[in-house]
Amino acid sequence: MARSADHASTIEGREAIAGAAARIGSAAEWLLGVLLIVVVAINVVNASGRYLFSYSVVGADELMVYTIILVVMAGAVLALARRDHINVNLVPSYARGRWRHALHVINDLAALAATVYAANASWLYVERIARLDTRSMALGLPMTIPHSAVLAGFVGMALVAAILLVRDAHAFAVNAQASGAAS
Repeated sequence: MARSADHASTIEGREAIAGAAARIGSAAEWLLGVLLIVVVAINVVNASGRYLFSYSVVGADELMVYTIILVVMAGAVLALARRDHINVNLVPSYARGRWRHALHVINDLAALAATVYAANASWLYVERIARLDTRSMALGLPMTIPHSAVLAGFVGMALVAAILLVRDAHAFAVNAQASGAAS
């Protein structure tokens, strides 16, 4: 009986974590949506000023591009966490039980390998431009800032892929034990 109580509290704990993660994800999506609206507003102001008053806001284009980079990288982390990223899911959609978990583990391994590789390359690039003290043309912003957003996105995706890998490997192992106990 103590074991079933421990199991129930573990399930409740996982559900609480999943609920909190879903709320954080929804809040992040809302914030990213607001940032996209800000980009559109900057574009409208800049285009209106340029065509109506022959005046352009200095750095507006850079600011829009850097904001879009941030939105894309944060959105990529959220998409990977929800498995909404681009993948070939024809086989997993028909697989059941243990085989489905195995396919998810393979997908997680591929995502982890790709994002760790990209994060490493991004880190090396950020280090290089930091040493050169490269700055943007209009705003004079250190280029390490927008490139660090790319780095943070790949690191975030690597962390999500690692968490998914642990979760899916555990589900595969539990499913394997259940199918072994049933036979």
